[in-house]
Amino acid sequence: MDRKGIIAVVLAIIVLVFWQINYSRQMGEYAKAKEAAEKVEKEKAKAANPAATPTSAGTTASGATVTAGTPGQPPAEPHVDQKLEKVPSPSVDYTFTNLGGGIAQAVLLDHIAEHGTLQRGDQDTKVTLNEFGDTPIGAVTERPGEDARAPFTTTINPQTGEATFERTDARQVQLVKKFTVPRSKDLKGEYLIGLDVSFTNRSAQPVKIDNYYVHTGSAGPIHALDQAIYTGFDWYNGNNTFKAVSSFSGGGVLGFNRSDMPVFGQPVDKLDWVGVTNQYFNTIITPANAKGTSVWARKMGVSNLPTEDPRAVAAIGSAKNNMLAVEGAIGMPGFTLAAGETKTQHFDIYAGPREYGRLKMLGEDQDAIMDFGTLRWVSELLLSSLNWLKAHLGSYAAAIIALTLIIRGGMWPLQNRSTESMKKMQALNPKMTELKEKYTDDPARLNQEMMKLYKDYGVNPLSGCLPMVIQIPIFWGLFRMLAKAVELRNSHFLWIHDLSQPDTVAMILGKPLNILPLFMAVTMFLQMKLSPKSGDAAQQKIFMFMPLMFVAFCYNYASALALYWTVQNLFSICQLYVTRNKTNPVLQKIGGGGKKKARA
Repeated sequence: MDRKGIIAVVLAIIVLVFWQINYSRQMGEYAKAKEAAEKVEKEKAKAANPAATPTSAGTTASGATVTAGTPGQPPAEPHVDQKLEKVPSPSVDYTFTNLGGGIAQAVLLDHIAEHGTLQRGDQDTKVTLNEFGDTPIGAVTERPGEDARAPFTTTINPQTGEATFERTDARQVQLVKKFTVPRSKDLKGEYLIGLDVSFTNRSAQPVKIDNYYVHTGSAGPIHALDQAIYTGFDWYNGNNTFKAVSSFSGGGVLGFNRSDMPVFGQPVDKLDWVGVTNQYFNTIITPANAKGTSVWARKMGVSNLPTEDPRAVAAIGSAKNNMLAVEGAIGMPGFTLAAGETKTQHFDIYAGPREYGRLKMLGEDQDAIMDFGTLRWVSELLLSSLNWLKAHLGSYAAAIIALTLIIRGGMWPLQNRSTESMKKMQALNPKMTELKEKYTDDPARLNQEMMKLYKDYGVNPLSGCLPMVIQIPIFWGLFRMLAKAVELRNSHFLWIHDLSQPDTVAMILGKPLNILPLFMAVTMFLQMKLSPKSGDAAQQKIFMFMPLMFVAFCYNYASALALYWTVQNLFSICQLYVTRNKTNPVLQKIGGGGKKKARA
């Protein structure tokens, strides 16, 4: 890569970093201003109608407050007290509610939430799905987001894992919902709930139901440092579409062309499934033998998310009141019921971790919710390899180290050829300097003579960059994989408590001190010092900024990524030491009969 290309890449990275910083700052300010405006409007409404009670606010089990982006106005119902009943499974404690007739919450017993040192059995420390808002998973309505808390009569049998809800409306349409929770811990069915929805016309006349919606419940942040870009609504109809909850409000470029869209909805042809997701867990609803016709989602603001993490307290402060959650629904096609007719539709509900292996086994491309991006095959291969190595080595840290050594070991011959090429380039530097001095005022001729010089001596100026070029897709695939895969959560290594989080060891002046990215930068500098110098001084100075760019990229990211890059740097340093005593290559013009030789 020539100097202009390198400068262009560096400038692009710098612009991207500053754009992200500026965008995050503006979105934080926008969220605060919007929250203040909503608070004023609520106070005005309360003053105008003191008897009114909010219908779209709720609280979570952990005490966090949530407010829906667009309050619904369901028709008045006779007051019915909420009744909650738990139906346990080997991996999940499901709590069902009579209001809405569905799953109020699902507590994942094998997944610790924020506090990695507390033991299983303390429910408050477990990951809880549908923690925010008050719409149950499996609520069925004719209008999305409305009437989702209608009362049902219930029949629940914790021993068999069945929960049945029944309700008859004014049209004499009887709605019966039967949930079947998993009874075993097999890989495919451990988090898979069956739902049968039956409509029966109990009247003497035909009844037309235009459409209906099955709700996913909500997804929101688990950790106070979770980023809003990983929380959102997903749907699939041959192509995966993910809409981050942060894009429901805001957007544009550098803060311009913002939109305010707390509720999102649109028709979608041949819809296979929908889901709500945060960084590592999701709820997916898949209709069996049918296709959905539309999607709907709504954002919710999450207030007072509890945290004891000093990084979150220092980094977020009052901004934690502006974190976002999302709820959604899948729209199903309408139908007409003759007198006495019953129509039943089955749904599969997956409420569990974003584990690629489990999701792939569900059979309707639910694994697309991992959203690994363009290099999906790289991420999938890396994740499968990590899981296989972890099964044999016992920890993900050891698996990452082993995977790095395997990758770098396979690249050993290529790295050797790259080092030899760089030494040849280093030997050519005097001749290149002569050409630059000779053709200073003629760049076209200079480029022509440089190409001729490379050809005469059989030197490929790009071969020294080839190992890095190969490493970039691996690095990016690992980056995309670590952002979504749940496997590394709460995995330990040395001082690192969680490989899916930065390895913060202390707070200094309110800023986190993360050791591993800094050590990674040191190993990169050392590797560059040991590598043969090629290119001019300006290019070499530009390359010296690469460690700083990698630190900026990895500093607040999953420490597993910095661990991978650090190990591969150490491997490269060892390889350079092993090969440093090799005889320097002899430059010889191709076809020159050996008359012109230059020893580096």
